Amino acid sequence: MPVQPILILLVTTLLAIGWIVGEATETPWLRRITAPLFAVAACGGVAAICVITTSFDDSIRYSGAMKQFVSAIIEISERDGCDVSIDQLRRFNAVSIETYEGGALLQWLAEPLARNPISKDTNE
Repeated sequence: MPVQPILILLVTTLLAIGWIVGEATETPWLRRITAPLFAVAACGGVAAICVITTSFDDSIRYSGAMKQFVSAIIEISERDGCDVSIDQLRRFNAVSIETYEGGALLQWLAEPLARNPISKDTNE
């Protein structure tokens, strides 16, 4: 586990305790230092939680889209042959990026793959 989240949580907790001690002992300098720092640390914690949540959401959406993409490639391979699947994979390779941020790759993966209207079974 990374050290930064634990450190941020520890510092935020210590600042809150310092603020409470400053209020209880009526120490103005302690209150003036710890209260604003606690507010900044708490806002930073909320921002970090938002970033982590968004990252998990993107990861889950990307995984689902990749699973649908691979299933469609397998279906096309079984139905139309490997050449059509290889064409789809080349098309994917040409537009894919290494990260899923931005949504362009997710949008492309969510689109249905181009279906071959003429199946090998009907070519007579």
